[in-house]
Amino acid sequence: MFLTRDLLNSGALNHLSDTELSRVQWLLLKRNPEQAESLMHYWYFADFLAEGVPQFLMYECNLLLQCAGKRGIDWLMEAQQD
Repeated sequence: MFLTRDLLNSGALNHLSDTELSRVQWLLLKRNPEQAESLMHYWYFADFLAEGVPQFLMYECNLLLQCAGKRGIDWLMEAQQD
């Protein structure tokens, strides 16, 4: 939850639609086992290269994603650049 809040506060999710941003905010208020899984989904769409987004956020997100057995964000960014 704290990483998603940091992504919202830094502007990394500003490019999402209003509907998606509302969903993220709703998920932050919701407390259940699926919450973390749903929030992690939005991390893949964060703009970690946007101005004002601390670089440590990508590292922290990747660390938690990999601990959860998911692929890292930086691999996705490399694939998109090819």
